[in-house]
This record gives sequence, C-alpha cells and structure tokens, in this order.
Amino acid sequence: MKSALSAYRRLFRIEHALMLCVAVLLAELLAARQWGFVLRPLTVFYSLLVPLFIEMGSFALNDWFDVESDRENKRSDRPLVGGEIKKDSALAASAVCYVLGIAAAYSLPAAAFQIALLFAALSVLYNWKLKDLPLLGNAYIAASMAIPFIFGAVVAAGEAPLPLLAISSVAFVAGLGREMVKSSEDVEGDVLHRKARTLPAVIGKKSSCIFAALLYFLLVPLSFLPFAYGLKAGMLSLGLVIVTAVAFSAMGVSVMRNQSKENLEAMRKASLLALGTGLLGYAATLI
Repeated sequence: MKSALSAYRRLFRIEHALMLCVAVLLAELLAARQWGFVLRPLTVFYSLLVPLFIEMGSFALNDWFDVESDRENKRSDRPLVGGEIKKDSALAASAVCYVLGIAAAYSLPAAAFQIALLFAALSVLYNWKLKDLPLLGNAYIAASMAIPFIFGAVVAAGEAPLPLLAISSVAFVAGLGREMVKSSEDVEGDVLHRKARTLPAVIGKKSSCIFAALLYFLLVPLSFLPFAYGLKAGMLSLGLVIVTAVAFSAMGVSVMRNQSKENLEAMRKASLLALGTGLLGYAATLI
C-alpha cells in the first residue's frame, strides 16, 4: 500500500500541484489583505481543488505519453518506467483528476471557470502535441506556473491588480527558464522516441542553455517589480526576494558553464526552490 501511494505521488507530482495551490491562495490572500476583497471559505476551498486536480491529471497524462522517452532518458523516478503503475491505470487516473478539477471550478465565478477550462484543454494539447514544438510547449508550462496568480485574483476580486500581474510575470519567466533547462536535459530521449522538435533539438543544447541563463538573469530586476507596482515591502520580504534574485543569477552562470545532464538536473530542481523562496518573500508582505 505504501509503495503504491509513493508511486502515485510521483505520477501526480504532488509537490508541483501543491505549489500551484499555494500560488492561488497567495493571490487570494493578497487581494483580500491589500485591496480589501472579501474571501468566502468555501470558494477558497474549491479554488484550491482546481489547480490541484488539473495539475495532477496533466502530469499523469504526461507520463502516459512519455513512457518510452522517459525510459531512454533513464528517468527512474517515473513510476510507469519501472512498472509500478500500468499505463491504463495512469490514463484512468488522469481522466478522474481532470473531471474533479473542472467540477470544482464550476462553482467559481464565470471568468475563473473559463480559465480552468482553458488550461485543462491546453494541458491535454500540450501533452499530445505542443511539448514537441519549439518554444510553444515550454511557453505553455511557464504560463501554467503564472496563471494561478491571475486565477486566484479573479476568484477573489474579479480582476488581477498590477502587483499580482507582476508576480505572475516572475513565475512565467522563471518557468520558461526552467523549461529550457529541462528540455536541454532530456533532448536526446525526446528526439529519439518522440521525434520532438523542441528548442534544444532545433538550435542545440548550448544555445538553449544560454537562453535559459538570460531568462534567469532577467529575473534579478523582475523579482522586484511587484514592489514597484505597490506591493508593500518589509525587511523580511525584501530579504527573501534578494535571495531569490541571487540564486537565479548563480543558476544562470551555472547553466552557461556546464551543460552536463547532472548539472542541468540539479539546476532544474534548484529553480523550483528559488521560485518558492521568492513566493515566500511576496507572502511575507501579509505579515
């Protein structure tokens, strides 16, 4: 039982889904605290189920499509590769998650429901086709990391104030840089098994990593944009965002110097930690 739960946790990438939930909740709390919008507990609860289930469904579908390329890329962390979960079971789990996510969105404001439907559809399109196209698939994943802030603002306020749009832009650029690193890391298996035309397959791994580094460098000034647009800053929030900016700068240098698979994997994982630190910085403005 424990091993089955572990396998499904890895299939669903629970940590990624929970980070999206945190992003939605942060946007809702900022809208309520800094701009005076009223939050209804049940609405907040349903709004968190939406990204949780849609993201889980998307990751399960991704592994269903990618099982052969994951074998080539020696992704031992993928439960379908090791036979811990059958392909049919992964597909069924994905479908159930999509249904639950869309059902949760149905009770939310119309604009939020439309965002949920759009990104559920785009996630299916991504897993089927977009991820094999230069930059388009990467841009979708980056957008899926950015949209929770807009989604949460729409749930709470009916619109997205400028500071939340700025936070969303930080998440997009960080996500796009991470996607460039991931595509470079997996390029050999993606080309061999899916005939993918990702950006590293088109312009080469080194050029793609330079592009990723430039995005990481862009995050140094961009991380402070929410404060410039009116997000109330304190010593703690500024300190955490400074740590984030320094971390992304260091990662940019690293991926430019070293494109080994091991280093790219380490930088891909570190980028989530850096982004999470930045989100903690923005959340610290609530204190």
